[in-house]
Amino acid sequence: MRALVTVFLLLFLSGCAYRAQEAPPGSWQAQQATLARLQDWQLSARLGIITPDERGSLSLFWRQEQDDYRMNLTNVVGRRVFDLSRRRGAIQLTDSEGQLHSAGNARDLVFRLTGWDLPVEQLAHWIKGLPGEADQVEYDADGRPQSLRSHGWRLNYLGYTRIDGLWLPSRLDLSHDTTTLRLAINQWELKP
Repeated sequence: MRALVTVFLLLFLSGCAYRAQEAPPGSWQAQQATLARLQDWQLSARLGIITPDERGSLSLFWRQEQDDYRMNLTNVVGRRVFDLSRRRGAIQLTDSEGQLHSAGNARDLVFRLTGWDLPVEQLAHWIKGLPGEADQVEYDADGRPQSLRSHGWRLNYLGYTRIDGLWLPSRLDLSHDTTTLRLAINQWELKP
């Protein structure tokens, strides 16, 4: 009987130790793994861009499908500012005149054509609240990213909303040198 109690106690304690190492549902560790697997999503948002030469408010539509994406920016009257996409590694931008431009790097292409410094490749992760491994991150009281620094960028997460059981950013401020971006996300759509 004593041996049976000892075995039961050892199994119980090992089970407790295993559960203690797992991230509780809804915790940042559990969410971080889920966000890393989230490859298909889309959002619509308002994007404010402030540079020394201009201030603008735009509508942003972003659809992400694995490594490919489409980012569409329109002005307040619905006119296309540009449509940026990546398909099978090829990056193309259609400008407001309908002309097609290509490059190997989305950030450089956008900067060359508009003068705006947009961290397109990193933004696909940051916009989900998913910092990169090299990013310096500060967390809020709930364990979610509150601010991060990376590649000269400073991000502040100003709000979160719960979508399909995940806490996703609803407002972000990004700054780099003389560029400031303000993002207010109106709608998230997650595809399993």
